[in-house]
Amino acid sequence: MNRSTADSKSRHAAGERIPWCERPRPIVALAPMDGITDSAFRRIVRRIDRDVVLFSEFTNADGFLCSGKIRRRLDFTAEEQPYFVQLFGHRPESFSESAKVLEQLGVMGIDVNMGCPAKKIVASQHGSGLMRNVDLACRIVERVAAGCGLEISVKTRLGWRNADNLIPFAKSLESAGASLITVHGRAYEQGFSGKADWEPIYRLKRNLGIPVLGNGDVADWADGLRKSAGLDGFMIGRAAIGNPWVFRNNFRQNSVSWRERSALIAAHYRLMRETKAERACLLEFRKHLAEYVRGIADAKAVRQELFATRDEQTLLARIEALSGIDEQLPRAG
Repeated sequence: MNRSTADSKSRHAAGERIPWCERPRPIVALAPMDGITDSAFRRIVRRIDRDVVLFSEFTNADGFLCSGKIRRRLDFTAEEQPYFVQLFGHRPESFSESAKVLEQLGVMGIDVNMGCPAKKIVASQHGSGLMRNVDLACRIVERVAAGCGLEISVKTRLGWRNADNLIPFAKSLESAGASLITVHGRAYEQGFSGKADWEPIYRLKRNLGIPVLGNGDVADWADGLRKSAGLDGFMIGRAAIGNPWVFRNNFRQNSVSWRERSALIAAHYRLMRETKAERACLLEFRKHLAEYVRGIADAKAVRQELFATRDEQTLLARIEALSGIDEQLPRAG
């Protein structure tokens, strides 16, 4: 580790705001995912990798300004730093006002969503819709940059139908004040179908002066490192749901014991329970449980048993029982 990297890690540990250009490489980040990357899940990922950059859930900038419930979605703890908030919308003033509040709350930066392909989001000129209005996209970045001292990043896609306009679009965002661009390797019209194409992201990096992260179909840390060669880092999204161990740089699919898995699943539930009533937590945690037990023998039956649980004492007992799977597995040799 060189001196500058060591200094950055020290500043990171102290909770300082570090510009994207000064962060140690590779930059490894948890992708923002609505309904997934809440404080509980972010803290679980932090237990796996102390250096991973954490992003909030996808959050409406207008809603943040007028709804206490939506504001509470973005609550965070000191252990989650470096913590960045992703906002979506189309009103530059809402982004600017939200960023000012979030700066006072201590977040590290603002990420502007210009890539969500959901039809109801795009119909409101949010998310991927901003790729078709470069002037508005740039005004949003400019207003945030002028109104606060936070780092402003943008998460986008290759383009609407293809990557033909990716470079000029990203260069416009850079000129407007963006200090990092993350690109998901699919165009809007692909949604999440097909295979992510990273070649246009590599070309983009050669044409920008700010850091570029790649995203799309990253299976784990090692896979991200291979895919992001020549870039500044990568984001892991869907692969981390129910499997936060993918952020380990020595991760192998079968290297995590069920004793460790069951302990982490229980810890995840308890962290979620800190801010949610028991019944609501039991229901919401199912989306994580479904992925945590994926690949287990008789996964369907195990999932049904866990989902049928009506009280947390029973649920936690059943989760603890999963640790016994290790003793049922054949021993090597």
